[in-house]
Amino acid sequence: MSANSLVFSLEMTAVSKSYLKDVLRALLHSIFFHRLLINVTPREGHFLDTTVSMTGNKEVEDLIEEKVVDFYMSMSTGQAKRQGKIAVLFYEKRLKNNWWQFSKSEELICWEQWAITITVLEPQSEQEKQKIRKSTERQLNQNLMKILNIINDHKEHIPSITTTEGNPFPYQIAILGSSESWAAMIKRLIVTDAPVDSNGGVTSGGGGGNSEGNTTTGNRINN
Repeated sequence: MSANSLVFSLEMTAVSKSYLKDVLRALLHSIFFHRLLINVTPREGHFLDTTVSMTGNKEVEDLIEEKVVDFYMSMSTGQAKRQGKIAVLFYEKRLKNNWWQFSKSEELICWEQWAITITVLEPQSEQEKQKIRKSTERQLNQNLMKILNIINDHKEHIPSITTTEGNPFPYQIAILGSSESWAAMIKRLIVTDAPVDSNGGVTSGGGGGNSEGNTTTGNRINN
């Protein structure tokens, strides 16, 4: 479910495939560094001569790397120019009264969405390659600054932290597939495919998307 979740958009308009993984790593690590609201041991990542703060959380970093590879593979179509989209969603756990009022269960409310759009453009000459690299570095820095500004300017919508056990806000990363619209994917992730564990309960992390670009929801369980 979604209760007035905020949506923030990031876009890279011309990225060479050789820089695609580093660009996406930088954006995702930056988002999670500011939104994984637990105690972390931060570390630095270096992408395209840009330094990005990372959470140092193995589960998050493994999920990001998995989705970076999936997104890269989904963009390997052989076309000179192609566009892909990836979503990051953060949820709040809430207790839900069942209709007969005798029991309660947990439900997930999406409170923030990030929409990342990346256009891959293959250079046709060495001169064009250098031009694209400079443009990519400039756009990456602009988007990292945009993330920082968003984090500083939008705080009132962040739910209260009600637990000290693990990550209070489940998250999900999903890659848009060719057979689904963006709106349909987001609706599915919010309404029917929020992250759950094998017993049907809420889990703290999750991810959707594979190398085919599909967006079936995966499960990520905290032990």
